[in-house]
Amino acid sequence: MSTTSEMLDAVNAAITARLAGGAVQSYSLEDGRNIQYITMTELLKLRDKLNAEAAGSISDRTSYANFNGRPL
Repeated sequence: MSTTSEMLDAVNAAITARLAGGAVQSYSLEDGRNIQYITMTELLKLRDKLNAEAAGSISDRTSYANFNGRPL
């Protein structure tokens, strides 16, 4: 399973490729089949979700300091 950071990198790469014209959203094959990929809107939503998860995993690590010598 990929980490949140790895998935975020992959989503950002997909967005960049789509914007640069290196990837398409959908195409049709000669035999009549259609292939569709995730839409740009869905990619952006997924990126936002992964960014929030990544930020949450950082902020979930809370440390407490006690400077007056009494137990917390």
